[in-house]
Amino acid sequence: MASVKQELIKYGLKIAQARLVAGAGGNISAREGDIIWMKPSGFAMDDMTADDLCGMDLAGGKQVKGKNRPTSEVNMHLGIYRVRPNVQAVFHTHSAWASGVITAGVELRPMFAEFVNDLGRTGTVPYVTPTTQRLADAMADKAKTCDTIFMVNHGVLAVGANMKQAFYRLVVTEDAAKSFVAASVVGKPQFFTQAQIDEILSLDAVKHRTKMAEKGG
Repeated sequence: MASVKQELIKYGLKIAQARLVAGAGGNISAREGDIIWMKPSGFAMDDMTADDLCGMDLAGGKQVKGKNRPTSEVNMHLGIYRVRPNVQAVFHTHSAWASGVITAGVELRPMFAEFVNDLGRTGTVPYVTPTTQRLADAMADKAKTCDTIFMVNHGVLAVGANMKQAFYRLVVTEDAAKSFVAASVVGKPQFFTQAQIDEILSLDAVKHRTKMAEKGG
């Protein structure tokens, strides 16, 4: 069985291959007991090894493992884990399509079942200067009630019961943004009503899909 560090490296590569980041952008982390493993600052997602990762003490916020400096959004990650003890992974990307749609002042809403099935509870955080404690506080507060967060002028953040769920939430968000742009180009996007969303969530197939996603693997 892969270690938490090895799995985090695997998902960093998957994020890069899915083109959800450019250069050294974005940051990812995963929980291992009281230690939060994080991407180091200045490293690309597909250019790091398990030994490059930074281990942060969740309670005190001090670095206790690794030789590199942690991501500049270290406080944002730690803040989310502190308010969501059930969360095992926090992935943040600057994906082009989703970031563009979010920053255009358009609310990214569900048009397809995958959005409802996979993203969990969604919400938007207005622009706050990156790397600041103000952003960390705003994201931790939003994460109390949201699983996928749209960050204006910044990107997307997803939490997960495991790394696979966090990754899928990022991929589905990017796909939803592409679909929204396509629909807007050729016509008028048709969004689900709340009644339609509730009906999808009530389906046994959706409940099973959610259960499987939370198992990970």
